[in-house]
Amino acid sequence: MALRKKGKIKFNNRLMEFLFNPKALPFTLTFTTLAVLFIGFRMKGIEQAYQLNSIESEIDKASIESKELKAQRAREMSVHKLREFAVKYDLKEPGPEQIILIP
Repeated sequence: MALRKKGKIKFNNRLMEFLFNPKALPFTLTFTTLAVLFIGFRMKGIEQAYQLNSIESEIDKASIESKELKAQRAREMSVHKLREFAVKYDLKEPGPEQIILIP
C-alpha cells in the first residue's frame, strides 16, 4: 500500500506540474474560465425558465379572473337585473325630452 500512495503522489505532482507549467497555464485558465462561465449561464437560464413559468401562471390566473369579472358584469347589466333595480328604487324609463344625445 505504501507504494500505491507514493505512485499517487507522483501522479498528483506530475499533474500539478503539467497544469501550472508556463506553457499549459493559459490553456488551464481558459478552460477553467469557460467551465465556470458555462455553469453560470446554465444556472441563469434555469432561473429565468422558473421565472417565466411563474409569470405565465400569473397571466393565466389574471385571464381567468378577467373572464369571471366580465361574466359578472354581464349578469349585473342584464335586462332582468336592471328591471329589478328599477322596481327596487322606484325608477321609470326616461321620456323623450329627458334623453340628450351627445354628438
